[in-house]
Amino acid sequence: MQAFDSPVRITVVSYRKRLADPDGISAKAAIDGIVAEGLLRDDSAKEVKEVRYRQVKVGRDEDEKTEIVIEEVKEEADG
Repeated sequence: MQAFDSPVRITVVSYRKRLADPDGISAKAAIDGIVAEGLLRDDSAKEVKEVRYRQVKVGRDEDEKTEIVIEEVKEEADG
Protein backbone atom coordinates (compact mmCIF):
# COMPACT_ATOMS: atom_id res chain seq x y z
CA MET A 1 0.00 0.00 0.00
CA GLN A 2 1.07 3.54 -0.68
CA ALA A 3 1.45 6.01 2.18
CA PHE A 4 -0.98 8.90 2.51
CA ASP A 5 0.62 12.31 2.06
CA SER A 6 -2.43 14.42 2.87
CA PRO A 7 -4.69 14.58 5.92
CA VAL A 8 -7.08 11.68 6.39
CA ARG A 9 -10.37 10.64 7.95
CA ILE A 10 -10.44 7.21 9.56
CA THR A 11 -13.70 5.26 9.87
CA VAL A 12 -13.77 2.15 12.06
CA VAL A 13 -16.68 -0.19 11.32
CA SER A 14 -17.21 -2.93 13.89
CA TYR A 15 -19.41 -5.84 12.80
CA ARG A 16 -20.52 -7.61 15.98
CA LYS A 17 -23.08 -10.15 17.04
CA ARG A 18 -23.44 -8.32 20.36
CA LEU A 19 -22.95 -4.57 20.03
CA ALA A 20 -20.54 -2.84 22.40
CA ASP A 21 -21.16 0.26 24.46
CA PRO A 22 -20.44 3.26 22.21
CA ASP A 23 -17.59 4.38 24.47
CA GLY A 24 -16.09 0.88 24.49
CA ILE A 25 -14.79 0.93 20.93
CA SER A 26 -11.24 2.08 20.34
CA ALA A 27 -8.85 1.87 17.43
CA LYS A 28 -5.82 3.50 19.07
CA ALA A 29 -3.61 0.40 18.80
CA ALA A 30 -4.67 -0.21 15.19
CA ILE A 31 -3.97 3.42 14.21
CA ASP A 32 -0.59 3.27 15.97
CA GLY A 33 0.15 0.16 13.88
CA ILE A 34 -0.85 1.95 10.68
CA VAL A 35 1.63 4.71 11.58
CA ALA A 36 4.34 2.16 12.45
CA GLU A 37 3.87 0.56 9.01
CA GLY A 38 4.41 3.95 7.37
CA LEU A 39 0.93 4.36 5.84
CA LEU A 40 0.46 7.58 7.84
CA ARG A 41 3.19 10.03 8.84
CA ASP A 42 1.76 10.21 12.36
CA ASP A 43 -1.56 10.22 14.16
CA SER A 44 -1.55 13.88 15.17
CA ALA A 45 -4.55 16.16 14.65
CA LYS A 46 -2.69 17.68 11.70
CA GLU A 47 -2.62 14.32 9.89
CA VAL A 48 -5.82 12.67 11.19
CA LYS A 49 -8.69 15.12 10.90
CA GLU A 50 -11.40 12.78 12.18
CA VAL A 51 -11.88 9.27 13.58
CA ARG A 52 -15.42 7.90 13.30
CA TYR A 53 -16.85 4.72 14.77
CA ARG A 54 -19.81 2.67 13.54
CA GLN A 55 -21.27 -0.62 14.66
CA VAL A 56 -23.21 -3.09 12.55
CA LYS A 57 -25.10 -5.97 14.15
CA VAL A 58 -24.52 -9.37 12.52
CA GLY A 59 -26.26 -12.67 13.16
CA ARG A 60 -23.32 -15.11 13.34
CA ASP A 61 -19.96 -15.25 15.10
CA GLU A 62 -18.32 -15.97 11.72
CA ASP A 63 -19.49 -12.59 10.42
CA GLU A 64 -17.73 -10.59 13.14
CA LYS A 65 -14.95 -8.36 11.85
CA THR A 66 -13.56 -4.86 12.03
CA GLU A 67 -12.90 -2.71 8.97
CA ILE A 68 -10.73 0.40 9.01
CA VAL A 69 -11.33 2.79 6.13
CA ILE A 70 -8.82 5.59 5.50
CA GLU A 71 -9.85 8.43 3.20
CA GLU A 72 -7.87 11.46 2.11
CA VAL A 73 -9.41 14.75 3.21
CA LYS A 74 -9.04 17.96 1.29
CA GLU A 75 -7.98 20.76 3.60
CA GLU A 76 -10.38 23.67 3.68
CA ALA A 77 -9.01 27.13 3.03
CA ASP A 78 -9.21 29.57 5.93
CA GLY A 79 -11.43 32.56 5.53
